[in-house]
Amino acid sequence: MLEVVIPFSEYNNDDEAIAFVKHLQENQKNLKLENATIYYKFPMFKEFDEEVKAPGFLIISPVHGVIIITKENKSHRMLDDEAIDVIYEEIDSIYSLILSKLIKITGLRKKRSRNELKIPINSIIYLPNFEETLEENEGDNYFANSLIGVTQVLNAIEVNPIDEAVLTDIYSVIDGTRSMPRPVKRDVTDVEDRTKGAILSKLDLQIAKFDQKQKIAALTIIDGPQRIRGMAGSGKTIILAMKAALIHMENPDAKILYTFYTKSLYDQIKQLITRFYRMHEDHDPNWDNIHILHAWGGKTLPGVYYNTCISNGISPLNLGEAKFGASKAKMNNFEYVCYDLLSRTKGKVRNTYDYVLMDEGQDFPKTFYWLCRKLAVNDRLVWAYDELQNILDIELQETMELFENEFGDKGFSLSDLQENHPYQNNDIVLHKSYRNPMEILLAAHAVGFGLYNDKAIQILENKDHWEDLGYEVKEGKCFKGEHTVIHRSKQNSPSIISDYFTLDEIIQTHNASDADAEAKWVSDLIKEDIEKNLLPEDIMVISLDDKYARRYFEKIEMLLEKENIYVNNLLNSYSGDNFIIQGKVTLTTVYRAKGNESAAVYVIGADSLSNGRYDILSRNKLFTAFTRSKAWLSLSGVGTNFNYIIEEINKAKIHFPDLVFEYPGFEEIKTLRRELALENAEMNKKREKLLERLDELGLDRNTALNLLQGENEK
Repeated sequence: MLEVVIPFSEYNNDDEAIAFVKHLQENQKNLKLENATIYYKFPMFKEFDEEVKAPGFLIISPVHGVIIITKENKSHRMLDDEAIDVIYEEIDSIYSLILSKLIKITGLRKKRSRNELKIPINSIIYLPNFEETLEENEGDNYFANSLIGVTQVLNAIEVNPIDEAVLTDIYSVIDGTRSMPRPVKRDVTDVEDRTKGAILSKLDLQIAKFDQKQKIAALTIIDGPQRIRGMAGSGKTIILAMKAALIHMENPDAKILYTFYTKSLYDQIKQLITRFYRMHEDHDPNWDNIHILHAWGGKTLPGVYYNTCISNGISPLNLGEAKFGASKAKMNNFEYVCYDLLSRTKGKVRNTYDYVLMDEGQDFPKTFYWLCRKLAVNDRLVWAYDELQNILDIELQETMELFENEFGDKGFSLSDLQENHPYQNNDIVLHKSYRNPMEILLAAHAVGFGLYNDKAIQILENKDHWEDLGYEVKEGKCFKGEHTVIHRSKQNSPSIISDYFTLDEIIQTHNASDADAEAKWVSDLIKEDIEKNLLPEDIMVISLDDKYARRYFEKIEMLLEKENIYVNNLLNSYSGDNFIIQGKVTLTTVYRAKGNESAAVYVIGADSLSNGRYDILSRNKLFTAFTRSKAWLSLSGVGTNFNYIIEEINKAKIHFPDLVFEYPGFEEIKTLRRELALENAEMNKKREKLLERLDELGLDRNTALNLLQGENEK
C-alpha cells in the first residue's frame, strides 16, 4: 500500500495537496505506487542562516526512483516568467541538496563512478491552477497542470525495479535514520559468521533500520496532544529524538522540552537529537531552545520540577518536606511534589514551552502529566510509554481520566481530537519490538503475568489490547475461563537471533549448588561469550538478590579478572551516568538496569524470589530483567526453591510462539492482588521508602546492612 507521510498539520488546509494525494492513493495500482512512499513538505534542508527548504512532495518508489514535486497553487495570471524562474530555482536547489546527500552513499553510486547514481531523480513542476499550455518537458523537469498530467508523467518515468538494499539506503538518507548510531565494530571475519559476535553485528544493523510505522510516528507533528505506545525496544526514544530535531528545523525559535525518567539516558538523547538534526543542517541544534531535562532535578541538576518552581517564584520542596507531604497525602514523593507545585500556583503554571516531549511515560505519576500539560502551549504534549514496562499498572491509559484534575483541566479524547487533523495520527501504536527476540519476549510476558502459575498475577484487559502490542488472539475472546491461544508473529518480533540459535541456546536456566558455584557458572559463560567475539560491554549481569548482590559481584569480578576481563560494577557507581563502559562487563541490580539493554544478560540470584510466586514486585523484577536482553538470556540461582520460575519458562518454551492458558477473571486477579496488598502493603511501603533513601545517600543495600551489622556488634 502507498504510504503517506504528513508531518505538518497545514496539509489539512491545502485542498490541492489533499486532492493530489487522494488521486495517487486511488490509482496506486495502475501507477505502480503500491510499495512507494510519498512525503508532504519533507525532507527539509537548511544551509546556515538560510530559510528552510522542502519539496511540495517527495516520492520514493521501487519503479520510479526519487521524484521531487514542486506544487504552486497560483493561477496562470499570477505566474509570469519571473515567478516561473523562481520555481525553477527552488526545484533545482532541492534537487542539488538531495543529490548531494545520496551521492555520498557508496551503495547508491554506479560502479566506479563518483558522481552517477544507480537510481533516477526526476522532478515534476505541478501547477494545478495553471490553465494555459505548459512548456515542453526539460531534461529531468516535467510539467503537469492536472492530475491526468501527473499520471502521464509517472507512466513515462518508470524504470526497472530497484533493489531493496538500494531503496533502504535511499530511505535512510531521506528520513534521517542513517544518522542513528552505527553498530560497534567487532573483530569478526566471514569465516566466523556464526559466532555470537558476528550475529550480533548483523542484529545491530537490523535494529538500525527503522520500519515505516516508526518513521511516520516520528515525522508527524501535531498541533495538540499525541500519544505513542509501544513495548520495550520498539524505538520510542528514537522517535521522540527525531521529532525534537524535526520541530527544531521547522521552527528554530520554538521552545522544546524533552523530559525522561532514567538519568543515564541524557547523553543518548542529546546524541540522537544532534545526529538527526545534522542530517539536514550543517551545524548543531540551538540548545538554548531545546531543553533535555530530568523530571525532578535539584540545585546541582536541572529538572522539570525544580526549574518550573524557580520560574514560577515557588520554593522547591526539599526531600524531607516531600516525604512528609507524600506520607500525609498517600502519594509517592515525586507525585506529591508535582501536586504541591500545582496547588501553590493554583494550577496557573506559565506556558514555558511550545512543545513538551515526554519519554518513559509509564514511570510518571499523573500529577507530572498535569504539570507537563500546563507547560506546553496549546496542549502540544507528546508522550511515549510502554504499558507493559510496569506490570503493577497495565490497564489501558484513559486520557479522559488521566488529565482531568482539580486545577480546572478537563480530560481529552484523542479520538475526538483526531477530527482536527484527519490525515495525521495522534494515537500511534508501535507493534514491532526490535530489541527482544520473540523467545525472550514471550517468556517475559508468561513469567511477568504468571500465565503458567497456578494463579495469574495480571492480564491484559481484552483482545484489542493484545493486538495493540503485536499479538494475535488465535483462540478465545479473552473471557474468563476460556481456553486462550495468543500468538506472536515473526513480523512483529523480527530479530534475526531466532534464525541462528535454538530456543535453549537463547534462554538458559541453571540450578547451582551454592553462590560460589553460581558465580563460576556465570563467569565461565561470560568467558565463552567473549571467545565467541562478544565485547565485554555487550554483556550485563543483573542480580535479583538485593541483599547479597555485592558478594555476588565481588566473586564474579574476581573470577573474570583472572581471565583479564574487567567489570563496571554499578554498586560502586552512584551517579548512574555511565551504565555501559567500553571494555567492561556491566554488573547491576534490576533498579539500575531499567531503561538499558545488552546483548547477553545473566540474571542471577533467582533463589531470592523463592517466596515470590504470588508477589507482584517479584514478577515485575523478572519481567524487567528479562527484557533487558536483545539476544541471549540466562537465569540462575542456588538450590531448587525458585524452580517455579524455571517451570514457567519451560512451559513458555513448549508452547512457543504461542501463549496457551485459561483466561483468568479480572475479579479473581483483583481479589488476589487485594489479598497480597493487605499482607504486603505496609512492608512494601517501608521497603520502597528505605530503598529510595539508600539511593539518595548513594548507598547500596549491602553497604547499609554491613553498617547496621557493625552497629549491632558494638
